[in-house]
Amino acid sequence: MAPTIAKGVIKRRPSMEALAQRHDLDAKAVRLMQCLRKTYGRGPLLVPLPFRPQLLLLDPHHVAEALEGTPMPFTPASKEKRSALAHFEPGNVLISNASRRAELRPLHEHALATNERVHPFVEHFDHIVREELQALLPLADTGIRCVSWDEFSQSWFRIVRRIVLGDSAREDDQLTNDLDDLRRRANWAFAAFANKGKLKRYQKRVAEYLRQPEPGSLISRLPNRPEVDPESQVAQWLFAFDAAGIATFRALALLGCQPDEQARAVEEADAAAADRPFSRAVLIDAVRLWPTTPAILRELTEDHIIGGQTIRKGTGIIIFAPFFHRDDERLDIANRMTPATWIATESKPSVGLVPFSGGAAICPAHNLVPTAASLAMGAILSKATISVAEPSLDPEQLPGSLDHFEIKIRLSNRQGAAA
Repeated sequence: MAPTIAKGVIKRRPSMEALAQRHDLDAKAVRLMQCLRKTYGRGPLLVPLPFRPQLLLLDPHHVAEALEGTPMPFTPASKEKRSALAHFEPGNVLISNASRRAELRPLHEHALATNERVHPFVEHFDHIVREELQALLPLADTGIRCVSWDEFSQSWFRIVRRIVLGDSAREDDQLTNDLDDLRRRANWAFAAFANKGKLKRYQKRVAEYLRQPEPGSLISRLPNRPEVDPESQVAQWLFAFDAAGIATFRALALLGCQPDEQARAVEEADAAAADRPFSRAVLIDAVRLWPTTPAILRELTEDHIIGGQTIRKGTGIIIFAPFFHRDDERLDIANRMTPATWIATESKPSVGLVPFSGGAAICPAHNLVPTAASLAMGAILSKATISVAEPSLDPEQLPGSLDHFEIKIRLSNRQGAAA
C-alpha cells in the first residue's frame, strides 16, 4: 500500500508517480500480493496494523462478498475515508451513515443518470467536449501536435466545470485550484488539520452556481436544499472527474500504440452515435490496467464471518484493485488491453475486476464517465491520428505503472477527415 499512499490517494503527486513508474512499484506490489497468497492461501489475511486491524482480501469471491454486502455490514464510510474526504466534502454520501446514505444516494443516481447507458444531456456534453478539445487538434501549418497532460488537463477541466456547473464556470480556474489545495491536504487524512477557511471559500463559490443552475448542467438535476449539502455532493463529482481525465488520457495512449484498435474507435467517432461501446470499453480497461482508485475500502459494522474466520466489528477491509486486475497467475489478460471484457458491463466482482467498484456502492458515474471519455476520444479521433511520443509502450506487456504526467500524445491530421 505504501506506493499507493505516496502517489496521493486524493490528489496525485507528480514526483511520486514518476518514482512509481521508474521502479515499477505497482507491479512489485502485485508480486508481493501473489507471494502472500502462496504463503497464506486464499485468505483473507488479517494484518495487525497500528490503530486498528485491516483485513486484506486475496480471493475474488471475498471481493464480491464485500461489495455485494455494502453498505451493511461492509460500510464504505471507513475511518480512513472519512478522515480524508472530510477535508473537502464533509457531508458527502460516501462518508455518510446508512440512513443518510439512503437519502443521498438516489440524488446522485438521478443527477448522474446512474442506471441509464447514456446520460439525457449527452448531446449537450458532446458539444462541450468538441468545443474545448478543438484547441488540442493538430496545427494547420504542420499537421502535427504533441499534447502533454498539462495541455490536455486544462481543456479537460474546462469540460468538467461546464458539464458539472454550467458554461459560466468555464474560466473558474480558482474553483479548481481551491479544490485541488483541499485535496492535497486530504492526502494526509487525519494527519493534517482541515483548512476551514479555504473550504468555506470553495463551498461559497459552488453555492453561487447552485443558486441559479444552468439548464444542461449536472447541478440542474440536484436539489439545492441545505439538508442535501449540495456543495459536498458536487465536490465529489469534480474530484471524480479528475480521475476520469487521467483515465481518458491513458486510454488515448492505449489507442496510440495499437493502430488496429484505434481504427475501431475511429469508426465509432465517425459514426458519431451517442453510445460508443468500443471506446467506452477502452476507457474502462484503462481503469482496469491502472486503477484510479487502487484501494477500495470498507469497514465492518458488525462481527462477520469471511472465509471461515470471524472478523470483528470495526475491522477495516482492503480490496487492493491492482492485485486482482493485474494478477498474471490468474488472468491471461493481466498485462494487455482487452476491451471485449467490458462491452456488456462495467464491473465483474466475482472475478475481482472492479474498475468502478461494484454492488450497491458502485460508482454512480459508472455510465457517465465512459460516455464522457468516449466523446473526448471521438472528438480527437474524428480529426487526428494518435501515436505515443512518450513513453514507449509494448501493447503485449503493458507496464504496471503509467505516469500520466509523463505521457505525450502525438496527433497528426487524419487524411480525409471532415473539415
